[in-house]
Amino acid sequence: MTTTPHPGAQTDTVAAGAPLAGPVPPVIAPSGAGGDLDHDAVPAGSVTFVDGADPAAIAAARAQGKPVVADLGDRPELAAAAVAAGADGLWLTAPGAAAAGQAREAAARVAPLVRTSVPDTIAACREAIDAVDAAVATLLEHRVALAGRIQRLKPVGGHAGRDPRREAEIVAAMAGRAPSLPPESLGRIVTAIIEAGLDAAERDNSDDPPVWRL
Repeated sequence: MTTTPHPGAQTDTVAAGAPLAGPVPPVIAPSGAGGDLDHDAVPAGSVTFVDGADPAAIAAARAQGKPVVADLGDRPELAAAAVAAGADGLWLTAPGAAAAGQAREAAARVAPLVRTSVPDTIAACREAIDAVDAAVATLLEHRVALAGRIQRLKPVGGHAGRDPRREAEIVAAMAGRAPSLPPESLGRIVTAIIEAGLDAAERDNSDDPPVWRL
């Protein structure tokens, strides 16, 4: 674990912690590299830096009472692990915009699952909703891929092979995790998701296995 000052972090810029308070940890990259923040937007002493994405190191750094920034160097593929471990920001040294984009997408998909957000303005609520929608879309894509796979394994696939008992079990399991939604509402949602997945499977003639991509 390293603590500030950190190479690239500057003084007298933004208020300490302010740019790291959103629903998705920002990507902090060299100037012009397409990050959410440039390196010089992080005031020296305002955050604690941790090398890599080690959960124990990030947890220990949080005890210092400052936002924790994971220094990923030139490895944007560590972004998802760093966000899941609790990092408040992702520091990249890679100069290309592709690296920042890869890290940002991983953060957008993972953050709503592990990062609590309690917005108090309409704009902040919408930002948090956008973050949740990114995670929902990722999960839907994964589910559609798996649904397509199972259609190839069933003796009878497609709409003709639907299993009402299995669908009822899915609704019941979801109801336990989404108590704010009545079962009949969840039933409509599950039906729409299943039918969309079956339609996608009918359009997809490939035999590629589903792959989770971050």
